[in-house]
Amino acid sequence: MSDHIIPDDPLTHELLRIRNLIGQGQLREAALALNQAQRAAPQDARVPMMGMRLATAAGNLEGATQAARRGLALAPDWPVALSELALALARQSKTEEAMQHARKAVALTPNDPMVIQRALAVAERAEPSAETLQWALKGQKLQPDDMRYALFLGDRFARQKNYAQARVHYEAILDKEPDNVVALRGALTCAMDMKDSAAATARADQLLALQPDDENVRYFHAVVHGATPTTQPRSVVSTLFDQYAHNFDVHLVRGLKYRTPERVAQILTELHPDRRFNLLDLGCGTGLLGVYLGPIEGFMIGVDLSEKMLEQAARHHLYARFHNVNVLDALRDTPADHYEAITCLVVLVYVGDLTPVIPNAFRILKAGGHFIFTCEAAAEDEADMLLRGSQRYAHKASYVERLCREAGFDDVRIEHLEALRMENNEPLPGFIVIAHKPAA
Repeated sequence: MSDHIIPDDPLTHELLRIRNLIGQGQLREAALALNQAQRAAPQDARVPMMGMRLATAAGNLEGATQAARRGLALAPDWPVALSELALALARQSKTEEAMQHARKAVALTPNDPMVIQRALAVAERAEPSAETLQWALKGQKLQPDDMRYALFLGDRFARQKNYAQARVHYEAILDKEPDNVVALRGALTCAMDMKDSAAATARADQLLALQPDDENVRYFHAVVHGATPTTQPRSVVSTLFDQYAHNFDVHLVRGLKYRTPERVAQILTELHPDRRFNLLDLGCGTGLLGVYLGPIEGFMIGVDLSEKMLEQAARHHLYARFHNVNVLDALRDTPADHYEAITCLVVLVYVGDLTPVIPNAFRILKAGGHFIFTCEAAAEDEADMLLRGSQRYAHKASYVERLCREAGFDDVRIEHLEALRMENNEPLPGFIVIAHKPAA
């Protein structure tokens, strides 16, 4: 079976009609027609594959996967079925199995651009590898005018922090499409990481002219022009963590020696030996704190800007519920006197300005409660808050302590850490703050 050669027969025409119905959002009509097609041709793999399309349109990812599996069972070596099943699995974060099917599809039809494109769509959710780079290079050779391959290569090399190579591909796109904003953003990121201030400034100016109302563009334009924005745009943070959600724990804990959640879990246990407390975990990520803390005699509420991170956290079945909002909104909208403990780990490095954070945390805490949070450390001879080249904020410990006391916390303990985690094989200094709200 081919994805490109369409047989001229009644079933084909009916499947095309069903596809059009799906595209028009007429899902009920499409489902009725698909049921009839199934009765007419129960052994035709195209029917369950159209069922996969219908289930995807309805938001039923599990149903889409099941339909794709049925299609593949009927045509085990059909590259389309393999590719579509791979995509369905990838949408459910079943990346390893998805890649297995994508590899087989490419192996069966190594010169089919459609199969390669689908394989690359799956690979976007996986770790960069030499294999997927070869797929993109092959696709680029087959379709040299299709900039999607250069964009994939640029993004892959950027994720590997090979910014020089990534820049080559972004600039190749811009040679043909000077106003391609995706490539411009990639080229800007590369120039910033390579400390090419002239190129970064030029690309930021170009982006601002094209997208003057985009908060991300305004943020990076300010940065390259030497300003220090008070906070990062929400979409910058959510995109970053959505991208790394699938392997975040392994990368952070094993690769970067991130031990802070373990230490904070220990602090919470010392403060609440009976484990009777309610916890608001701001920026909960994949739920590492909950894993180290374990079940408590209260409820844990997780808040994170990244939907993909929350999907990973939900797998632990430790949190009572989650809120997909940013930290500042969560702090502003949460009722007063509500929690015995609030945690905020490796989050404020993306927030920057703490003046709306600490007073709101004080308000939300019950009397006698604790606000426990981390900061990357600025030296005492540096500014109170500064934006590092990493695009994360660092804070001075004395400044943070002063903000806590001004907000009303009566006891502020700071644990200085030689390493919050590793960065470029060097320890990244930081500190944990344990701020106590006076008892009633």
